Amino acid sequence: MIVLRLLVVALLIAVVALGLAWLFTGNRTYLGYIGRVLRFALVVGVIAALFYGVERLVLR
Repeated sequence: MIVLRLLVVALLIAVVALGLAWLFTGNRTYLGYIGRVLRFALVVGVIAALFYGVERLVLR
């Protein structure tokens, strides 16, 4: 569980850093990077939730 919390903190730090980079430079590629990071986090979260659900069903 601590690993998930650390990953969420790392995700928030990455999004905030990219957002600040976009604000300071005005370069829109940083917004694309934010989208990619959030999409990757969503996919990893869904996969982790599926693994958790399968684990709960198998160990029942």
